[in-house]
Amino acid sequence: MEQLADKDYLLRIGGRRVLVKFNVMGSVSSIPKATAWIRSTCRMTALTPWTVVLCYDTDGDSSLSLNTRAWQRFRQDLKQMELPVVDLAADADIEDVMLADIGNVRKYLGLGDDVAPRGKKGKSKLNSLFKAADVTRPYHEGEKSRDLIRHLDFAAIEAEAPIELKKLWSSIAR
Repeated sequence: MEQLADKDYLLRIGGRRVLVKFNVMGSVSSIPKATAWIRSTCRMTALTPWTVVLCYDTDGDSSLSLNTRAWQRFRQDLKQMELPVVDLAADADIEDVMLADIGNVRKYLGLGDDVAPRGKKGKSKLNSLFKAADVTRPYHEGEKSRDLIRHLDFAAIEAEAPIELKKLWSSIAR
């Protein structure tokens, strides 16, 4: 995986190159902006097929309703653009996903296998591990966690993560 200058990533899968572009919306109410971004960014051609991967956090709420007008309109727009869509709903924090490879998290922090994370949610668990390694070094999410992410084993995460990552890989491996 190669990070490009504009926070995009280039994956090499077999003999293919896959461009990964991110557009973080923050909330369902921002969906109309996503449609405009997709229209301006994802120009479909025979040489450049696009797949839209909708990643959203349910916070463990299985009754989460994405049946709003904005969400329905967004789905209709994607269908009209003839873009394949993969839904990737997470019942966990991204930190819970990262902790699926707790061995490499501990190794990155210089901790032994006997140090257990404390807390209920992934972010507090990861923060407890960072504090166990060095009380002056808190866990930082987002861009600042990139170095930690580089040390993770994504095969281990795929096997253990509380999210269906196989759906994502199968969509980009086509």
